[in-house]
Amino acid sequence: PDRAEAFETVTDRTPMGFRDNAAYAHLLEKARAKSPAELAADARRDVALTHLWERPELYRGVPIHLQGTVLRVIRFESKMSKAGWLYEAWIHTPDVRRLLYDCVFEEPPEGFPIGTDVHERVVFNGYFLKLMKYQAGDVARAAPVLVGKIGWDRNPAATPADESNRILTWSLIVVALLFFVSLGRWIYRLIHYVSFPHRRGPASRSFSDEIPPEDLQAWVESQEDEDPMRGER
Repeated sequence: PDRAEAFETVTDRTPMGFRDNAAYAHLLEKARAKSPAELAADARRDVALTHLWERPELYRGVPIHLQGTVLRVIRFESKMSKAGWLYEAWIHTPDVRRLLYDCVFEEPPEGFPIGTDVHERVVFNGYFLKLMKYQAGDVARAAPVLVGKIGWDRNPAATPADESNRILTWSLIVVALLFFVSLGRWIYRLIHYVSFPHRRGPASRSFSDEIPPEDLQAWVESQEDEDPMRGER
């Protein structure tokens, strides 16, 4: 941990107050002196929320790396910042979703959203200050406070799952279009068939060269009746 005198007045599980200002300013100065790449290289990736929760004094001033989702970003005036403003991002990580990190930084990325209803993937590298007590409705909670730099990509690359879903969606759209085109053609032909029956063509008729015996006998008898000379012979 950082052994600077500024941390001597810091107390965990209490609200942020005047006694934390010296350590607050100390960590802002340390973060300001590092580039984002340098701070990311120094940040530890083996420190979990349980470590900070159980023994916060062992990680005072230690740079920690976070990857998570920011849910709320607040901008407030502060004399500790050279620009006169500080930003506070509340971030939850995949390992612990019910508890949040309170991450403070001076320079937001261009276009970074600010508000109480944010849902963006971010990276944060910052120095641990303390466990801060705060009220969430009627429940008292505590959140680790980190001071550092935030990273955010406005147009993140699509994950394999996103790409697969996109291909599946377009495939279903193409299949649906082909189905409706085929259905439309079938309906058109059906309507045309019903509306114009005379265009169906003459019904086919079959003929046979064979004469039924009874018809042949009747014809012979009719010929005998019509021949008057046959009786005189």
